Order: sequence, then C-alpha cells, then structure tokens
Amino acid sequence: MGNSAAYRIHTGDDLDAAYAVAQRLLAQRSFDCRCPQDASARAETDTHHLERYLCIGPTFLSLSIPAHLLGPVSRVLEPWLPHDDRPRQHRDGGGYLITDMTAEVVAAFRELPPIAAGVSTPEYPMPSTSADAILAVAGTDPVSISWQTCWPSEHNRCGFELAVNGAELWHAPAPAGHSVYVHVHPARPGLAHDLAAAVGGQVIGEPALGW
Repeated sequence: MGNSAAYRIHTGDDLDAAYAVAQRLLAQRSFDCRCPQDASARAETDTHHLERYLCIGPTFLSLSIPAHLLGPVSRVLEPWLPHDDRPRQHRDGGGYLITDMTAEVVAAFRELPPIAAGVSTPEYPMPSTSADAILAVAGTDPVSISWQTCWPSEHNRCGFELAVNGAELWHAPAPAGHSVYVHVHPARPGLAHDLAAAVGGQVIGEPALGW
C-alpha cells in the first residue's frame, strides 16, 4: 500500500494561528467523494492528570509500565479491567496496557506513582468536534490531531495533522510550538506546495515518510 509523504507547512508559538491553518485545510478537502473521512486525536500526559480527559467522551488509554510498577498496577486495576485488558509483561520485566479509560481506572491510578500515558479518541466521521474537545482540556500536554481525508485531485494517503505543544509526529526531534503537516501521495509533491499556499503556509524542510 505504501506511505504518504508528510510535509510540514506551518510552525509557530500561536496555537490559534496553527489551528486556523488546520481549519483552512479542512475547507480544502474533497466534499464530493465517498471515501471514508475521519478525525482522531491523541494527548500525551501522565496518570495523575487523566481526569481532565474524562469529559471529552469515549477514549482509550495506553501506557508502558516500568518493571517495578507492573505488580502494583495489576493489583490496583484488577477490579476495573476486563480480563482481556490486563497489563501484559515485556521480556525486560516491564509491561504495557491498552484499555478504555473510565472514571474508576482514573481514580485507581491516583493510588500509584505517575506513569506516562497516552489518551486517544476513536476515529470519528467528519465533521467532528474531537479536535475542539481535546484542545479545550489539554493545557500544556503534547497533542496530535489527525484528519484523514481526500484532496479534490487525490484520494490515496491524504490528510493533515496538527501537532500541539511540541508533539512529535514525523520529524525527530519535534519542533517546539505548534506545527501543521499535510499528507499527499509521494508522487505529488506539487500538491503539498499548492495546499500550503492555499492556506497561508509554506513547505518547511524535507518531507518525511508518513501514513
């Protein structure tokens, strides 16, 4: 299937300005095709700051668990997790967990030291308010918002993303501030430049291997 080419077209310290670029890209998408078009978001936080995300609707939680906390995490969360969602152990003794985020799970994590965690939304069909919902509560947490869509002249490997508070997407190290990326077919670099110009941005640096 291959990958898209991801072009950074905006970076700045003003979140409102970056979000406005993303909204202008949203207006550039194809409205006539029948391809699935959806939006999703992910925030990087820790387990002592999960409460703020409970209000945004269904989300799931993912985290890597240090070896010394795997036992305590398993014990504290056992009453609240489905059997299939129990923490899994790595060969190094640590573990990982992916589960639905509930108020009970959030409260249980308060009994443990903080652990880095990711909070992700489902993929919602557009139009979607998931971006506004997660940005309203994220504060200084790194957040990435992805819109998978079609451009009027391209229907493969297309879309755009907003990286907030230095969230790392396609370039490491990630630039500070807030960045916008467009995804196009690798054979269509001109489309990235056209999209950037249409929304008041410009291609910055070289493309990365995207979706």
